[in-house]
Amino acid sequence: MENKTIVITQSRMAGWLMFNGFGKVNERLDLKDQNRVIYIFNESAQLRETMGKYNQFKANLV
Repeated sequence: MENKTIVITQSRMAGWLMFNGFGKVNERLDLKDQNRVIYIFNESAQLRETMGKYNQFKANLV
């Protein structure tokens, strides 16, 4: 069984996930834009749920 991963391109989202206990699997330069870093996490239902909470959190800040 292969672990599925998800690529996060936003450093703030990656930081939110790490703040909430998700460890990144890898980090590397974006091949399309050498000035950007991509963050790779193991995909899970909990990770997706936490990503949704970040979007709600951001919406409440405005």
